[in-house]
Amino acid sequence: FNDENNDGCSNVGETISYTFSVTNTGNVQLTNVYITDPLVSVNGGPISLDPSETDSSTFTATYVITQADIDNGEVVNQATVFGTSTNGTTVSDLSDDNSNLEDDPTIVILCQNPDIALIKQGTFNDEDQDGCADVDETISYTFTVTNTGNVTITDIDVEDVLVTVSGGPLASLAPGVIDTTTFTATYTI
Repeated sequence: FNDENNDGCSNVGETISYTFSVTNTGNVQLTNVYITDPLVSVNGGPISLDPSETDSSTFTATYVITQADIDNGEVVNQATVFGTSTNGTTVSDLSDDNSNLEDDPTIVILCQNPDIALIKQGTFNDEDQDGCADVDETISYTFTVTNTGNVTITDIDVEDVLVTVSGGPLASLAPGVIDTTTFTATYTI
């Protein structure tokens, strides 16, 4: 993957550059050689290849990383090459990540950095308006939960040793999203 912001980790909008190496493993020339890939639009071609000839520079593609990709921790895909033999027969092969003899998909591992932050704020409720804390008056607490990582976090809950926290669990929180309304608590003085 291309770490465009140089932070050492995958981010939404960064890219994966794909290059394709095509080899004519047969004994006749192939014409109209082109590549399809369900994940990306492949640039380049079509080309012709003589027997045993390899082309590693014509075909390229770029994929833009999504949040779903980062949540999955990888991007998996596989291309197919097609060519026409001298007798008009179409031949094809599924891509492999490192061999002409296998058909394994190409897997690009993406960095996952799960992280979460919590801010707890309290407000004294002067129920009798005397300007001073009295027994049985309350403190209202609010909790701000922020997903500070790069993966979606699920099943979020807040625990507190002083109070019973209401709300939650929060089903999910995408990276960079802040929740200020789900969790609350009240403490009786």
